[in-house]
Amino acid sequence: MKVEIPKGEKPLNIATEESRLNIPEWSNILLDNELTNELDLSIFQTLYSFENHKAYASQIALILDTTHPPLNLEIGRYAKRIATKYDINFTKRNEKQYKFWDLFFNGWDEGKKFVWQLKPELKKALEKTCLTKEISYAEELPKDINSEFYEGLKKTITVNSYERNSKARELCIKHWGTKCVICNFDFVKIYGDIGKGFIHIHHLIPVSQIGKTYQIDPIKDLVPVCPNCHSIIHKKDPPFSIKEMKEMLKD
Repeated sequence: MKVEIPKGEKPLNIATEESRLNIPEWSNILLDNELTNELDLSIFQTLYSFENHKAYASQIALILDTTHPPLNLEIGRYAKRIATKYDINFTKRNEKQYKFWDLFFNGWDEGKKFVWQLKPELKKALEKTCLTKEISYAEELPKDINSEFYEGLKKTITVNSYERNSKARELCIKHWGTKCVICNFDFVKIYGDIGKGFIHIHHLIPVSQIGKTYQIDPIKDLVPVCPNCHSIIHKKDPPFSIKEMKEMLKD
């Protein structure tokens, strides 16, 4: 079915399952600098960090320090760039508009907000190309470990992916700095330049307590903590609060 579109644009048809890009194609796209820019990757990386790789579109904008409209514009531009090299059929919204986000995400309304979820093929391509940009802590065991634990080997810190997200981390540090909010430890002051920018990021509200409609704020909900304090925070479930941790230091 041919669809009328603005003059000069590439003809596009209603989307079909056959038009979905596969993992190798997404991998090539992610590594192609002519197609994928830093903002495109940042959108995917931020979304990847959430549970089930889904979040409100407005929440992604919040973490990337922008607003929803510019992200929608970029998604449209990005989709059109990809269409110059691949045979893409975009989902029709109306006579002259298309759901460009549908190429990248599963999407649905949730109250007054709109949810984006990474398409499985795109998610796997991010992992295959090592472009998830998650930050791993030395104190964590690999996620996929399922063998027997050897003597002396134990998990000391449990963090969710959102705490490891580089963009959320940057926004948190930009606001709070890199000193531990509990003990005030400063890595630069103690270790010099090698400690610059080093700090753990802690989520104040346990993920298990976050409901569907909760919109995480990287400034209000994340705080910088040193590895020592972070280890103690997670010594119980639910974790110790910042207030409880500070009281321990006083004692």
